[in-house]
Amino acid sequence: MLKKHKSKIIIISVLTIGLILILFGTFKSTEKDKEVTNDFSCELYTSELEEKIEQFLLNVDGIRNVNVIVTLDTSGEQVYAQNEGSYDFLTITSNGKQSPVYIGEIYPNVRGVAIACTNGSQDEVKNKITRLISAYLGISSNRIEIVSFG
Repeated sequence: MLKKHKSKIIIISVLTIGLILILFGTFKSTEKDKEVTNDFSCELYTSELEEKIEQFLLNVDGIRNVNVIVTLDTSGEQVYAQNEGSYDFLTITSNGKQSPVYIGEIYPNVRGVAIACTNGSQDEVKNKITRLISAYLGISSNRIEIVSFG
């Protein structure tokens, strides 16, 4: 009788242990995800930059409507403090967990800007916008393209 139930007990035990491992693994990964608080978002950076440029260009004479698209060279980089003369990060301990000391982020370089605006086909408007955007972002004029709304 015990032999007959022994295989059922083994199967139930293995299934129970498997279920526990799956649940524990899921719990651990969500806990780890919550620890990342300084998540750099290139999408947020790009959209804020586009919005700033649009708002600025709306103040330029001859422009009533404008859309801006900004492309970036790379993604951003988070910067953490390091021990002097070493590649080891400085860490702090909180609630028994060690975390690196977060300093800030390095924003990516702008690769190019595309602008569609009213009067964008006029040379005077194109030159004015190109000079302004080049100065504002520190990029060369060949990385700026301006077109008129169709």
